[in-house]
Amino acid sequence: MIRRLTFENFKSFGEPPKQEVTDPSSFHDKSYIAPQQVPWGGTSIRLGGLSLIIGTNASGKSNIRDGLRFVHGISRGYSLAEIIGEKYVEGGVLQWKGIRGGVREAVTRNGGHQRSIFTIQVEVNLALETSKPETATYSISVDVGDRNRPPSVAGEWLKLDRSERFSFSRNEYSGVGQMGVHLRRNSAKKALGPKYNFRNDRPALTQILELDGNADAGVIHEAQEDCRDFLRAISSVRFLDLDPNSLSKPSIPGQTVLGDKGENLSSVLQAICSDPSSKTALIDWTRELTPLDLVDLEFPEVSLGGQIQLQIVEAGGRKVSAESASDGTLRFLAFAAALLGTNPARLYFFEEIENGIHPNRAHLLVELLQSAARKSQIQIIGTTHSPALLNFLDREALRDASLVYRNGPVSMIRSFSDIPALWQVSDTGVRAGDLHGSGWFENAAAFLEAEGGR
Repeated sequence: MIRRLTFENFKSFGEPPKQEVTDPSSFHDKSYIAPQQVPWGGTSIRLGGLSLIIGTNASGKSNIRDGLRFVHGISRGYSLAEIIGEKYVEGGVLQWKGIRGGVREAVTRNGGHQRSIFTIQVEVNLALETSKPETATYSISVDVGDRNRPPSVAGEWLKLDRSERFSFSRNEYSGVGQMGVHLRRNSAKKALGPKYNFRNDRPALTQILELDGNADAGVIHEAQEDCRDFLRAISSVRFLDLDPNSLSKPSIPGQTVLGDKGENLSSVLQAICSDPSSKTALIDWTRELTPLDLVDLEFPEVSLGGQIQLQIVEAGGRKVSAESASDGTLRFLAFAAALLGTNPARLYFFEEIENGIHPNRAHLLVELLQSAARKSQIQIIGTTHSPALLNFLDREALRDASLVYRNGPVSMIRSFSDIPALWQVSDTGVRAGDLHGSGWFENAAAFLEAEGGR
């Protein structure tokens, strides 16, 4: 599970404007530290089992998705140019779509100041990889380069809490196109282990796995084990941006992976319905969500090529094909297909999860997401514009929610768990969604900034 993401100068997550000292007493209090004197450590978002990210258009929600996609691209072994740009495989097939805006918009550019380096740090729980409550923290700084220079790694390290030392650290220039990397040596006398020169256009995290054993085989093996554990924790991620046209298209039986736009919905649902208990659960959820008197789901063949298409069967025998079903019904079925499918990912990122869902049925979607996160150990991150969704979150999920907003030209993130007044107010029966609709959260965040984050 990914527990925290931290961004420094990545896209809109730049250093916030300096705050003026407004408290006259501070000039006489030698222990006072003004907000602008505290070193800026980036902007962080804390994540739980179900984490809703709420904010207005252009607040920066999609930039969090881009940051998570960057981390996921590392797990796939891509170079920096491929992660930020695009990755094609043999035959000219697009395998990976790059980060929006490319290298020029990957860094914060405000007020004419042209930064060239951004940093992303990710903290993960390795319990599923090591069967122990361990935490791994990985950081990478990337220089996006210029017209004549490709993006390169400016700094990189990995640390697991099983050790007091870094698994590896990368911060030494070793010649054109290279960077020096030190592996950890578990010796009290010599903390730094052997140094290797790696290409600086790829993360060292994946290059370490390519090292062969030699006199330092033991040190290499330990570093590789740490890297593998971390990479497994960030590799199973899906980014779903569902499209009604893709959801309604027929598919071939056996295609059991839902596409990012919702492709293969019919065949994924068919596979789920092959298990009677899963089919019953799916029908019950759908019946609750929609006004349809749903009694069955069928998958007739609709083409000479053997494609099948979802048909919703209502009481009385009326059948509604996927082409005629409402966008909201198809979107909900896609959520269910992703979370209840035969091979779910560990983490799903859903854009604007409330789209197409009637407000009176939104609580059912939240119930499905919370149930999947708790019972199936699936981590779910969803962006939303809808304050009403907050009213349906239980206390744990509400603490894992975050507000994204603008402070001048930069984006800010404030975890609900870090807003003490929210919990004081919510104890009186006032709902979080109603507070957000009134602008209370933005006012509370501005107050906390003025107070130096307290």
